[in-house]
Amino acid sequence: MTQKFYLSLCLFCFITGLNAQISLTRSDFTISDNRADTILSQVMQRQGFQIPKGGNNQFWDYSNALDSALVPQRFVTSVLDPLFIPFDFPNATGAYTASYVFGPFRVSNNFQFERYGDDGYSVQGTIFAGGSFPLSGFTGFRSDSVTLFRKVDNYTDNPLYYYKFPLTANSKHIWTYRNVINFQITVALAGLNRTPGQVVTNEYKRDSTIGWGTLRMRNPRGGSPLDFAVLLVETTELSRDSFYLSSTPAPGLILTALGLEQNALRQSKTYAFYGARFASAILTAAIRNDTLARVVRNINPVRGLTTDLPDLKKIAVKTKLFPNPTAGNLVLEFEKSDSEDWDVLMYNTQGQMVALERISAASGKVQHVVQLKPGLSNGTYFYHLLDQRSLIRSSGSFVLQR
Repeated sequence: MTQKFYLSLCLFCFITGLNAQISLTRSDFTISDNRADTILSQVMQRQGFQIPKGGNNQFWDYSNALDSALVPQRFVTSVLDPLFIPFDFPNATGAYTASYVFGPFRVSNNFQFERYGDDGYSVQGTIFAGGSFPLSGFTGFRSDSVTLFRKVDNYTDNPLYYYKFPLTANSKHIWTYRNVINFQITVALAGLNRTPGQVVTNEYKRDSTIGWGTLRMRNPRGGSPLDFAVLLVETTELSRDSFYLSSTPAPGLILTALGLEQNALRQSKTYAFYGARFASAILTAAIRNDTLARVVRNINPVRGLTTDLPDLKKIAVKTKLFPNPTAGNLVLEFEKSDSEDWDVLMYNTQGQMVALERISAASGKVQHVVQLKPGLSNGTYFYHLLDQRSLIRSSGSFVLQR
């Protein structure tokens, strides 16, 4: 079994201690780094949706969450062929367009350059398109206008990370960001004639893994729900916009006329479930100013994971684990349905992995011996039997008595 599957199988044993060995790496994400990928996502109904709580070995059941009436959304990870990504961003693997709102005006065709690399998922830089907008509808003077100047921000030497690899139960990343957009404004009644100004945005962002466990989702093909081993990542963002004219705070009258507010604080929080072999988060819930604003589920991992999964009831495997209680040696007996590599994972009540065994055997009846390492404390332990696709085929518990 490849390292990619090996890592994904171990997500259940993420722990909060320093001995954690399991992690999500770049290879666990199916998004391409050399071409554009289209990710389909489905907005879900917010009513009745419960914000996930963190913790170890949690079970988050969203199998009854309903989709909204909106059609699936398409997100293209790159709007530029990699060959045409500007030389300013040599490490970027993709780009997409973003919009910027300045009061009643929207600046389109801005580019953000990103990288899925072995070190993490990061922003490499941006190109702000700028533009000129008339203010006559607000002031009554045809000559009044505001011009936002084009600019290029390059973060190649100091990328802004969404998250770093390996992504583990202990992951925590904080970054601060200061963005400055220069503009000039003409408002005859205010005595402004091509007066220089600035929008200064200070942003704080923190990503923290706050839990690990099992995420249960509705099967898109119907039938039994699907269980995935996941990490729960909480993202907190705070940003504040400040406006200046000629290096002094902009007058409130001008800002009010444009629908802007000096030093307005925006805050948001996002909860995202990450599992192996998806192009992006499996499920994401976004909170804006303490209100649930959006819930989205990923419905087409690039390799079609959720669109071709079988009914889990039909693929469940009956297992025997004996002796139970055990003094240290166990035999796992089950009927294997294929000749691919499977894994059995064992962990204690704190989520610490105590055994991870690869089962390389032909289809048919299998008896796999697990020898627990010495030094383990007496007590209850748990196990998962996972196939080559990281699906949980059987689970159970046993007691160690030495």
